[in-house]
Amino acid sequence: MSVTRPEGFRASATTAGLKPSGKPDLALIVRDAASAGAGVVAGFAACFTRNAMVGAPVTIGLELRRRALATEDGGAVPRAILVNAGNSNAATGEPGLAAARACMAEAARTLGCREEQVLPSSTGVIGRVLPVERITRAIPALVESASRGEAADAAAAAAIMTTDLVPKRAFAEVMINGHAVRIGAIGKGSGMIAPRLDSASGPGAPSATMLAFITTDAAVRSRDLQAILDRSAAETFNRISVDNHASCSDTVAVLASGMAGMGSGAPAAVPMKPLEPGSAGFGAFASALRGVCEDLARQIVTDGEGATRTFRVTVRGAQTEAEAEAMAREVVNSPLVKCAIHGKDPNWGRIVTAAGNAGVRFDAGEASLTIGEGHGAVEVYRAGLPVPSALADPRLKDAMGGRHVECVLTVGRGPASAWMMGCDLSAAYVSINADYTT
Repeated sequence: MSVTRPEGFRASATTAGLKPSGKPDLALIVRDAASAGAGVVAGFAACFTRNAMVGAPVTIGLELRRRALATEDGGAVPRAILVNAGNSNAATGEPGLAAARACMAEAARTLGCREEQVLPSSTGVIGRVLPVERITRAIPALVESASRGEAADAAAAAAIMTTDLVPKRAFAEVMINGHAVRIGAIGKGSGMIAPRLDSASGPGAPSATMLAFITTDAAVRSRDLQAILDRSAAETFNRISVDNHASCSDTVAVLASGMAGMGSGAPAAVPMKPLEPGSAGFGAFASALRGVCEDLARQIVTDGEGATRTFRVTVRGAQTEAEAEAMAREVVNSPLVKCAIHGKDPNWGRIVTAAGNAGVRFDAGEASLTIGEGHGAVEVYRAGLPVPSALADPRLKDAMGGRHVECVLTVGRGPASAWMMGCDLSAAYVSINADYTT
């Protein structure tokens, strides 16, 4: 199970006729009304794309986030997330906003909540307005069939897929103050992946088509949940790249029911006290949420369009984390490096020179590069010079031949490090994207 494993959530999926394949394309995640009971603290947090051209659901989502963070009123926390695949409702102007709101209104009417308590999300082809009638016609049955369990989770995860080959789910459980706190998630993403999600408290950068929806039964206020998500997204989703292409629909949203240990529909139980920043429980929850985000992020890059292999580049010895990340990102996004990974070619020169293109100064005389993990790691570049024996080392062939390749680039003696994870570039990627809309 995943999104319905935490107490207070249900999910469902159906076919609204948005995907040419005829496969399910509409999903719903519902926070039960019982989670709005007396003494129950529910929360909401979200991070969105920073692309200059955002989809209608992102415009609406940003407003819903602003409201949730501006008030302690649990009524500002969404009751539902309505997700469609096959149509991104982006670059659609006012008609796109009107379409999204019409779908929100129907979901709210059926659920018995306010329109602003429905968070919309869309993924798929850009430039097409949502076919409102198809979606609204499907919503009553979608709400009626919402349930808990493995089947509901699997159906929701499959319905939000586009070019994904496999559904993506994650789950974690942690004991906090005597309560078993659960975190469940579903996600999608395969192409147009290079997330740099925004932060509610600071600037961001362009992002890509990736969706992640996370539920938890922890009692956590929206502003505190947002702080946790901002940091988690920066350290996980923002560290992956398939093709370095910015999109307009990226969304990561978290709903917290506050019902840990209560059981759905059992308001007589003692509600969990809200997690307080600085407490051990708060730290444990933050760590568990980050773990769920990293799990989803890894699944997404592993399922990159046409990908056969993944690789991670860790840059160490930088002066700042931002500089380390910039160098690692440059390597992961290099087509030459991605092709070398695909061909199992230990072409270390491409890695080192890609890092040098990041606009960060470092002394090549102090730089080194290893390929592989643990005892199988081979140093191929040391103090600005190649290591002559490295290419003949059988461990290097083994390291380059696996499904995942680890690279560690040391650029100096600074205190900072960062990693980025990517996948290879194959002919299948070109084929998938050459025929995407035609």
